[in-house]
Amino acid sequence: MRADRLMQVVALLRTHGRLSATELATRLEVSVRTVLRDMEALSAAGVPVYAERGRTGGFALLPGFRPAVEDLSPAETQALLLSGTGSVQAAGLDDALRSAVRKLSVRLAPELARSAEQLAQRVVVDPDGWFGGPDDLVHLATLQRAVFADRRVRVRYRGRNDVRPSARTLDPYGLLQAGRSWYLVAAHRGRPHTYRIDRVEAAEVLDEVSDRPADLDLRALWRELRAGFVRPPGLTVRLEVADGHLAEVRIMLGAVGSGQPRVVGEDPLVLEVEVLSTHAAVAALAGFADAVRVLEPPEVVAHLVASLRAASARYAEPG
Repeated sequence: MRADRLMQVVALLRTHGRLSATELATRLEVSVRTVLRDMEALSAAGVPVYAERGRTGGFALLPGFRPAVEDLSPAETQALLLSGTGSVQAAGLDDALRSAVRKLSVRLAPELARSAEQLAQRVVVDPDGWFGGPDDLVHLATLQRAVFADRRVRVRYRGRNDVRPSARTLDPYGLLQAGRSWYLVAAHRGRPHTYRIDRVEAAEVLDEVSDRPADLDLRALWRELRAGFVRPPGLTVRLEVADGHLAEVRIMLGAVGSGQPRVVGEDPLVLEVEVLSTHAAVAALAGFADAVRVLEPPEVVAHLVASLRAASARYAEPG
């Protein structure tokens, strides 16, 4: 663990140029004494770190220093390979992914390392989203500009239950992709909320600095916001999937599920997933014909059979 922390110290100093022992201790969640010991260890290992005295002083690296870092561990390699599949959380590889990204970022030039850190602080991707298709993201570029420029934004926004849109001035915190939908995480009158971007009807970046907390952890804030959402009880569906159809079935079930489908049997291939409702499961599975066979629960089987029979009868009618 200490070796990983020492790498974090080097990455922070390369990104920010100079940081005090107190600032490093806060970012690393350790004591100032631990930071001072880490500086001694880095110096003994040949890392060109030095201290500047005075009120604006701190620790810094000699300009141009770019460390050679060790290879990725098996877990870090697996996390990177899974990072685009939505399976990192399910596999318990969140920490490994962050460690891998940190190792790769210290190889970058300082200006690119700063960009990578800013991106990590202001964009969260959560593969466990909700029912829905791809969004209309007309105003994403404008909102992204406000997020990365730390500027307030004025939007006209129509909430899910709103009869008409309302004007709001927001302090942007970051962007969030949950499932297949994009959200702006922002504060309105000091309270953080999520705003679905396809419900933004107009957006204007203001020439006012956004009131974004300096120590904001966007991922932790998202977990807090998500925990407060009231969601309908889930329904566990188990089904067999024919060879060659796993990817497309996973995509459809992921769109209507409260979590990612998981493989619970391999011969035959069996998936299990939590869906929001019987209707959502039937809507997602009806088009697969004999490529899937629902095993349970019985109510989904019954509704699926009834739906397919009704469709067959409808298309058998003349004209």
